[in-house]
Amino acid sequence: MKIKWFWMWIGGSISRVAGTGLFIGIFTVIYGATPGQAIANLLTNLPPWLINPWFKLALVFIGLFIIGASLHFNVWSLRQKAIDDLAEDLSWAIHNLLNKTVSNESEVSQWEVDYKAWCKRVSVRLESRAFFTRADQLHFDRLGFVLQANFTGSYNKYHEWLVSQLNLKFERLRDVINWSQMRKR
Repeated sequence: MKIKWFWMWIGGSISRVAGTGLFIGIFTVIYGATPGQAIANLLTNLPPWLINPWFKLALVFIGLFIIGASLHFNVWSLRQKAIDDLAEDLSWAIHNLLNKTVSNESEVSQWEVDYKAWCKRVSVRLESRAFFTRADQLHFDRLGFVLQANFTGSYNKYHEWLVSQLNLKFERLRDVINWSQMRKR
């Protein structure tokens, strides 16, 4: 394993050196001097627009704009927003599915429709590959063996089976939230 890593490191180094040489060669052919000579020439003979005070002021405003945009649109806040949205969905399901009383067949049918819509909504959120993996989505979507939750407030066995699925979905969604918070990327 270490030998494979060593050869990948060597190959990467060779590729970087070759890429740098290719860049310097193309720059030299197009500009007529090496990049170092071009930078030295630019610093000794500054163009007039570069020393204009308005250009310097514009650079300050552009820099402030870039800093503000990077603080507003950083990856960590977007990831946290995606995680918070999942937590909101979990809270919604606890309030509107788990705590909802069901007393007849039509309410069980409506509960099942709401449950499936919630599962679909969460699954769509988990499709965001910037923050969640396909494994996260499959972990939530496909349950496998579901243990009975022994939900005492259920109207019938079918509703109890659906609530057992909901219980497992809650556990798995909490797993996904915890995993996504622990990831470094």
